[in-house]
Amino acid sequence: MGECAGSVRALSFTGDGKELLSFGGDSEVYHWDLQTRRCIHRGPDEGCVKSTSLNVSPDSRLFATGSGMGVVNLYNRENFLGGVRKPVKAFMNLTTAVDNLKFSADSQVLAMSSRMKKDALRLIHVPSNTVFSNWPTPKTPLQYVHSMAFSPGGGYFAVGNASGRVLLYRLHHYDHA
Repeated sequence: MGECAGSVRALSFTGDGKELLSFGGDSEVYHWDLQTRRCIHRGPDEGCVKSTSLNVSPDSRLFATGSGMGVVNLYNRENFLGGVRKPVKAFMNLTTAVDNLKFSADSQVLAMSSRMKKDALRLIHVPSNTVFSNWPTPKTPLQYVHSMAFSPGGGYFAVGNASGRVLLYRLHHYDHA
């Protein structure tokens, strides 16, 4: 298809499957048109020194990037393609490399985590650009988070950790699982 300058650290398809975003070792976000197999846009992730993760929202309106310093930038994809490289919001709630970024199926919640530090997981309410303060709590037994997933209906959130456990949480914001 094409090449990025440096290693490719993360990939994510748009919801319609027409484009693929990649995040390179050069901390640039590449937008690829899958029909032509060409890079249609490339731009820097603001303030990023070491890129680590990337995820496009299911509705394709937003994308999030994670860095080695724990910063998560949330971008409006259309604005980014139009040359506005400023994130909608930068989240600095993690202090080590962001390994995982996942949007819920309705694009309302963004989960971010780092496997480098115990209990390093936060949920973002995307419409208000705020981090949930009521979960996880200091007593939530997350441990070292290695993977996470939202159920298709959004009612459940699963966390896989380094101890080999899968933790399943009910998200009461959603009526159904």
